[in-house]
Amino acid sequence: MSLTRNFNTISPSAGALLMLKALTDIPFAKETAALVGDLEGFTRTAREKRSRVMLGRIIHFENRYKTIDRALADINPWQVLELSSGFSCRSLDMTRRKEMIYVDSDLPEFIANKKKLIDVLMAEQELHLKGRLHIEPLNAMDTARFQEVAMLFQPQPITVVNEGLLVYLDTAEKKELCATIHQLLKEHGGYWVTGDVYIRRDMSRLLEQPQEAFDEQLTKFLEEHKIDDNKFESFDEAYQFFTGCGFAVRRKIDIAYNSLSSLKLISREVEEEKVREWMQGRETWVLEAI
Repeated sequence: MSLTRNFNTISPSAGALLMLKALTDIPFAKETAALVGDLEGFTRTAREKRSRVMLGRIIHFENRYKTIDRALADINPWQVLELSSGFSCRSLDMTRRKEMIYVDSDLPEFIANKKKLIDVLMAEQELHLKGRLHIEPLNAMDTARFQEVAMLFQPQPITVVNEGLLVYLDTAEKKELCATIHQLLKEHGGYWVTGDVYIRRDMSRLLEQPQEAFDEQLTKFLEEHKIDDNKFESFDEAYQFFTGCGFAVRRKIDIAYNSLSSLKLISREVEEEKVREWMQGRETWVLEAI
């Protein structure tokens, strides 16, 4: 198992991502961002700069979230395991709406604080859950702990969900994680919904700004974690990778153009064709173990 790497260095990116999502209508994003950072200040800065790079990132992450939601709506799962969930409150949103079992997991050092945030949100919003929500510490690369968490589920199909995880793993680590998820799904049945089918792509041309215009801190983070290196060369390569790991690609989820609230942040209307061009570097896939 790949436990020698310090995956905790990834966690700080969750805060920055949350602030971007807070400018959308993603459930609980604004409320959570207000608890963990200066949402008012960030919103003011975002409006003053109105950078195409920042807007592109907001649209990108909202689309990633909502294409996963679309896949889950089609599957209508009773059991969900979300890996490396960060500050996402999809688990809270789903369990308040339907009877189900949802295991929300992330690294031990991170998930303890998230559990406190969930408790605060539930109290402030006076939420009463219809489903069972488990907030669990889990390094997705720890196969022993993975098996322990799996025991929280009933012997029925499970849907595994992740967004923003695979780009931090090299090929060997991806294969290791695939083997773990494959074993879980072969035992229970179900699907793997991943928003992390990323391919290497130069976004500077599409955003009409040079690569140097990207946030310096973000650029450093991407380089340190070899994000571009960890992406697939093409969607065909991604297909070959997942099928080689024993999965069938059951569906590729279309972009959530009509539900992208972040498009309202742009003063002029953006045609669907242009948004599709921006989104060509990533897809959400539904996989099944065969």
